[in-house]
Amino acid sequence: MNPVEYKPARRHRLREILVDVAAGVVTQLVVMALAAAARLLF
Repeated sequence: MNPVEYKPARRHRLREILVDVAAGVVTQLVVMALAAAARLLF
């Protein structure tokens, strides 16, 4: 396996992991914001 060919795939996988983590954090923040808003309204 040529290291030059392998590097972009590794970088792409790392990007996928970072995007998944970021999406999870954003989802948690949205859920917390909705819960706080619901607590204020109801």
